[in-house]
Amino acid sequence: MKLSERHRERIIRRHQRSIQERGYGATALYWNNTEAQQVRFDVLSDLLLRYGLKNDQAWSFHLLDVGAGFGDFYPYLTAREFDVRYTGIDVSPDMVQAAGFKHSGLRLQQGELFDFDWPANSFDFVVCSGAMNEVVDAPDCEGEYAKAVIRRMYALAKTGVAFNLLNARHDWTANRGLLQSFDPEEIAEYCSDFARQVVLEEGYLPNDFSVYLGK
Repeated sequence: MKLSERHRERIIRRHQRSIQERGYGATALYWNNTEAQQVRFDVLSDLLLRYGLKNDQAWSFHLLDVGAGFGDFYPYLTAREFDVRYTGIDVSPDMVQAAGFKHSGLRLQQGELFDFDWPANSFDFVVCSGAMNEVVDAPDCEGEYAKAVIRRMYALAKTGVAFNLLNARHDWTANRGLLQSFDPEEIAEYCSDFARQVVLEEGYLPNDFSVYLGK
C-alpha cells in the first residue's frame, strides 16, 4: 500500500520548505521542541530495552528507522551505549541529504517503507517516531496507510517493533485536520490480531502514545 504520488510530493515539498525555514533542528521535523522529540526517544528506547533485549543479549542489534528524518535516533542510541547497526529511510530527499550533513558518516536511504523489498526478519528491531502523524489516506480509508506500515514493520522485525502515534483522545490533536491520530486501545486491539506481544505505553505526553510489538 504505497503513498500516492500526490501525498509523496506534498511531504517532500513540506519538508524541503521546513528545512529552509528552520534548519536542522527538531522543529524542522514538526516537533514542538527538542524536548518533545527526546521524550519520545526515551520511551521507544525504554520499550526496546524492557521488552526486546533479553538479559543475556548484548546491547547490539540491527535497527531500521522508518521516517528517520535527520537520523537523530542513531546518535541518541549510541550516546546511551547501544551498539547499533543503523538503517534509516525517509521519503524526503532533503532529509536524507541533511542527515549526512548533521551526523557525519550517517547515510539514509530515500523512499517510503513500501519502496523497499527487504525479506521478512531483515532487522532485529524496527522503529518509527512521528512519521505516521500526517493524514495520507482518502477520507473513506482513514488510518489505513499507518496500519499497513505497522504490519509491514512487524514482518521485517526479528525481535520487535516500537512506534508512536498521536492520541485521538487529546482534543487539540483530534481536531487538527492534517494530523492523523488514533485511539490507543483500538490500535492495541488491531495489533493483537497479528502480533504475539502488544505493550501500550501512555501518560508520558498528553497527545501521544507508544506501542511495542514483540515476536
